[in-house]
Amino acid sequence: MRTLTMLAAAAVFLSPAAASAQAALRVQPLSVDVVSPSQASAITLQNNGPEVVSVQLRVFEWTQVDGQDRFLPTNDVVASPPVARIAPGSNYTIRIARTVGAAAAGAEKSYRLWVDELPPALPSRDEGGEVDVRLRFDLPVFFHAANAEPKVTWRAHKVGDDVVLEATNTGSGHARIQGLELHGGSSEVSFGEGLNGYVLANSTRRWTAPAGSANVLGSGRTTVVTGVGDSETSQVVALAD
Repeated sequence: MRTLTMLAAAAVFLSPAAASAQAALRVQPLSVDVVSPSQASAITLQNNGPEVVSVQLRVFEWTQVDGQDRFLPTNDVVASPPVARIAPGSNYTIRIARTVGAAAAGAEKSYRLWVDELPPALPSRDEGGEVDVRLRFDLPVFFHAANAEPKVTWRAHKVGDDVVLEATNTGSGHARIQGLELHGGSSEVSFGEGLNGYVLANSTRRWTAPAGSANVLGSGRTTVVTGVGDSETSQVVALAD
């Protein structure tokens, strides 16, 4: 079974042909959060355009291996229906359900849901290979207990002229990281003002700063990392060189 490894920070992937499609298809919400004992939720697809929109939905198990996001096809969570045609000006409800029973107490399970807008002609379910995707929504899906909480610690170190920032989450829930920065003395490194990604429960996530930023970890300096989590509260954590 093929494993897909990629960054999952972006909520939407646009192909070059998606400029007009972007105005037509909408997905709400842009993340799915299911609290035990519930095992299902739903999203709404909106077609605001003048033509029928065809979509395909796929679910991947989401883990973090060697500090990077990894997607693996799964049947533990299903999107129903997996293929749909949405009439102009209409809404369409998709059900997201876990099929293997409740997760163990305190053990959050993470998935990614791809909503792909397809060309007007739907592909046969028997066809293999890649399909032409006009627009992709990439949504995080979490199944967890009501008391699931992240507990993140940070570490930074040099690799040549680069700085590698590492977040380890020993908590029972995911951490959403946004506006990530490193500060050391008069130096500052930004990893982007928007969403930087997630640190999954019992996992580690790594980011590499731009080349030439290693002076932010200069000897004798106090280095801090700032991020914004699900609670919208800034986090400032002291790091060792």
